[in-house]
Parts: sequence; C-alpha cells; structure tokens
Amino acid sequence: MSAVETKVFRETWDVDRRLSELRLTRDGLLKVVAVALAEAANATPLHPANAAGTFAYQHGSWSLRDQFTGPDWIVDRQDGVESIRCDALKVRVAFCNVDVACSDDQIPKPRSRKGAGAERAAGSPGLFGAGALPHFAPPPKDGWALYYLMIDENGAAELTRPHVRAGTFVGAFERLYLSFGGEGGAVMPIEDGGVADGFDPQIARK
Repeated sequence: MSAVETKVFRETWDVDRRLSELRLTRDGLLKVVAVALAEAANATPLHPANAAGTFAYQHGSWSLRDQFTGPDWIVDRQDGVESIRCDALKVRVAFCNVDVACSDDQIPKPRSRKGAGAERAAGSPGLFGAGALPHFAPPPKDGWALYYLMIDENGAAELTRPHVRAGTFVGAFERLYLSFGGEGGAVMPIEDGGVADGFDPQIARK
C-alpha cells in the first residue's frame, strides 16, 4: 500500500492557522491540557496505580466539551469513542493520554489500548502493518477524520490525526504541536512502578 508523509506543524503561526481551519483554538486546547494535568495531580499513593491517567482522561474529555461545544461542535459518542464533532468539517476530536508528545523521533503511543471503534472512527485502512514507516501513514479514507488531543505525563501536548492499527497508533496523517511542557509544569504522578493508563472505555453493544 502506498504511504503519505506525516504533515507536522511546529511553528506557532502555522499551528494557529491550521487550528483556525479546524475551528479550534490553541488557547482552548491548552486549557483542556491544564485541567487534565491538574486533575491527574490529585492522584495519591492511596489511589489505584492508573488513577492519574483515569482522572486526566475523564476531566480532559469533559473539559474538551466544555471548551468547544456550541455552534460548531457537539458531543459525540459514535463507535464508543467519547469525542466532540463538527458536522460541517466532518471532524471529530477526542482526548488521549500518551507516552510522549511533540517528539520528532517517534509517534505518540496511547497509554491504553484502542478498540475497533477507534480504528473505524480514524478511517484507518487495515493493510498498513504495525511498526511500518512510523512517520508515514496510508492515504486516509474519505469521510470523517478523528483527531486526538494527546497529552504526556510531562505536559507536552499535540493535536494529531493518527493511524490506528492493532489497538495503538502506528503512524499519523497530521500532527500539530501545541506545548512542549517542561519542568515546573504539572506532571502525572506514577507511584510504585504503576502505569498511568488513560481510561478510555470502548462501548460494546450487546
């Protein structure tokens, strides 16, 4: 299968221009990041090991909706993916905890496995093998585009349209760097070797 190179937006002006096209704002997305990191910091050693990621996911998803639902965006749960959607653009945006964000050296990986619903929602063709060409993706299918607001434990954040395969991200169609995080920022605490998994539930119909 042919592949296309990932589009990466790094410069502030370029990111803001693309966000405007998507009817989103850097300020709004960074407010979501701040909420998610603040809630993750509420996890203590007495909480379950994945509490920080769960708190970040729950409140990050809420904040994403709080910031953007209105004339352009509405709440969406199709395919079991909690998100917002813009019908005019055929774009959806969801929240995701990842291992690392805004790194040119690697594609972010979700801290919890993505289900088949996320793969369908991302419009990911099924023949592009996991681990192949990490800075490329197959040509996206026509239809809806699913973006994730991806946040790592150091506060780095990007808005990315990933290629989803076998429960993880194996490439990306587009990446917009929002914040590199850094020292002094809120960090998801990980206690006793636990993993701060994002609790991203997939709704299975009986």
